[in-house]
Amino acid sequence: MADTKDAAEQAAKKASFFHDEDGADGNPNSAVEDITYESNGLKGIVNSPYVCGAALLASFGGLSFGYDQGVISLILVMPQFIDQFPEVDPAAPKYGFHTGFLTGMLELGAFVGCLFFPYIADRISRKWGISVATVFFCVGAIIQTAANEYDTLVAGRFIGGIGVGTLAMGAPLYISEIAPPNLRGSLMVLEAISIVVGAVVAYWITYGT
Repeated sequence: MADTKDAAEQAAKKASFFHDEDGADGNPNSAVEDITYESNGLKGIVNSPYVCGAALLASFGGLSFGYDQGVISLILVMPQFIDQFPEVDPAAPKYGFHTGFLTGMLELGAFVGCLFFPYIADRISRKWGISVATVFFCVGAIIQTAANEYDTLVAGRFIGGIGVGTLAMGAPLYISEIAPPNLRGSLMVLEAISIVVGAVVAYWITYGT
């Protein structure tokens, strides 16, 4: 019994790693080493192309979110869209409800996606969580593109919202984990910029078409 207890204590000591910050235990390997990083700011980003590229790709989740939010406000007043979906015609009954419901389903889907993303990210990793969100976004985009009636379009908005909302939440988390400390703030800004750029792109594409 005593041998079993001693073995358990030794195993616990091995499992709990003790580190003397001042190296007072006499072990030269326990001394603190200074960690150095590349330059800060733009120079550091240029010198870290792989990390910068990964962060930029992840920030495209914000781009899709901003685009979906911006494009609907302009599409709702296009004559071609109103002809295809008469529910959003200002002269139609319950016009306000149909317009608001169609617009709000994206945000509702984003809310649902944000609720489940923490579990998915912890379960299968942040990277694969973003990949799952991308699948939802693509499925929602396909349904919206193929929709020829109002209900189908609403369903596509909801499914797409799950994707873009999850991407907008998962991208900053992923970027913060892959970025070195000296570049974390600079790379995190990419997400916010992407949301604004997505909305601007939506406005100008709709204006041009």
